[in-house]
Amino acid sequence: MLFFCPADRVHLRAAEDPYLREAIDRAASLRLHEEREWLVLVHYQKTLFGYKSLIDDPKFFLAPDGRKNPESELEATIRGIFSTDLPADAHPRCRFAARYAWLKAKLDFDPQKLPEMECPKLRGVLEKIVPSGATLVFPTSHINSPASMFGHTLLTLLTGTGSALLSHAVNYTAVTNETFGPVYAVKGLLGVYPGYFSILPYYAKIQEYSDFDHRDIWEYHLNFSTEELHRMLLHIFELDYVYSDYFFFGENCSYNLLYLFDVARPSLTLTDRFYRTFPFWVIPIDTVRGAKESGVIVK
Repeated sequence: MLFFCPADRVHLRAAEDPYLREAIDRAASLRLHEEREWLVLVHYQKTLFGYKSLIDDPKFFLAPDGRKNPESELEATIRGIFSTDLPADAHPRCRFAARYAWLKAKLDFDPQKLPEMECPKLRGVLEKIVPSGATLVFPTSHINSPASMFGHTLLTLLTGTGSALLSHAVNYTAVTNETFGPVYAVKGLLGVYPGYFSILPYYAKIQEYSDFDHRDIWEYHLNFSTEELHRMLLHIFELDYVYSDYFFFGENCSYNLLYLFDVARPSLTLTDRFYRTFPFWVIPIDTVRGAKESGVIVK
């Protein structure tokens, strides 16, 4: 998948020290669980009865009711950050790097009371991928594939290597046993397949689309800053081996990719814009238009 093998869901029991209590109380007083950045990081959407995350994988949540309770998940994340009984790469500070970075900025953690820790796998990723730019890629439709009859979108992270072909392609796709036929189509419509993010060399995707599928490819340059791209990469790291139910015409490749845009720049509200439209129906060209209208596409 992305970077490393999946970690089991951890049950956190951080000691109730005064500084932990202070951090929890401060987060509550600031109502951080209601902030746009937090809701986007955990993929929450407003429902008739509160909130629900569009992530279906239980290991993405640290609170038992975290999928539907932003406040509970925020407190569990803070407790996890203070936990002292977990190995580095399984620790919430490492595993949920974007959450930790945001909370650190909001709560201004005292390094004397909460010292920094080493995250070897995260460090390896950040050393390997240092994005200097990004493009939204739109391969046109593939008539013989129900999942791609309206095209597909993916993201490339440019790393200043001199060739776009050597950049990293970030892709969200369904993992299926079938490749075609009525069963494949029905399962895709009903959200039976799990969808995962993956990172692979862009030249491999170019070869797949151009050589094998004979599909035209459109590239749109995005105006994300270096800081925004770093935040996006931290969130991609958080999504490693985390699944969401894949729906061909709703929670699909294009819609889920927009969460990376919204995490990088929360003011975009691209995911909300589509989710709150009835009926909830998204195809790749819609997300390209949405990104262009938001001003994130520069050429």
